[in-house]
Amino acid sequence: MAYGQIVTMRLADGRTVEFADWSDKPLYSSINVLHGTTQQEMAFYQYVQGDPVPSFAPPTFTVNARTANERDTNMAVPGSMSSEEEFLVFAIRPEVFAQHIENEPANFADFQNPAPLASGGSIPGGDVTPPTGMLAVLALRTILFMEISEKRFPQAGFGYFNFGAGAMATGGDATAGLSSGMQGLPSQEAVRTLVIPSHIGGTEKFRVVLFNADGVGLEMGYNMQGDDDPDENRFANIRIYLDGLYRRGTA
Repeated sequence: MAYGQIVTMRLADGRTVEFADWSDKPLYSSINVLHGTTQQEMAFYQYVQGDPVPSFAPPTFTVNARTANERDTNMAVPGSMSSEEEFLVFAIRPEVFAQHIENEPANFADFQNPAPLASGGSIPGGDVTPPTGMLAVLALRTILFMEISEKRFPQAGFGYFNFGAGAMATGGDATAGLSSGMQGLPSQEAVRTLVIPSHIGGTEKFRVVLFNADGVGLEMGYNMQGDDDPDENRFANIRIYLDGLYRRGTA
């Protein structure tokens, strides 16, 4: 017996998880949500690097999705663990970046390249604007749930899930640097840990879904700062982290 270290965990169905070859490694996945999209289910974790990043826009927009790289996802298999992997989910943490495209078609591939600043230099990911209104819309209009083997586990309004990281404060011109948004305080203490961890077994299908319950256009373009006209070219780049314990293959 290894004192002071958890070596096994018994799940509710009686199965025992051994912690050999386990590590603290979050799984993450990103999507793009453009102002006005009426898509109801927008799923994370359904692609790997080299695939298009899921990008949701109104029917009037033509979308050229960008190719996913390591900043978008670290999934090895789309929509599931590989046969030698397992995951115990302790928390779901959404991170939001508010970004802007200049023209239609919505060429998200442009965001692979740095955008020039008026003051010189560049920032990665195109024009970035404060996400205040975007977070309010996501909290009001959407829910977030995790589905494992077609069964829903954690499910609540978007604002229920705290990111718990990031800068304490930002200010100045929106182009002065990247602006990200988070629920709650930018502190690990803000993260809500699941009372019972959710288990994802090898080859088991899973997804995290941003659900637009009303099916109405999501108002990503309102900045909630007295501007009555929405920016129809504004979109949310949302990255979800699953925090927990990851078991890698032993080969």
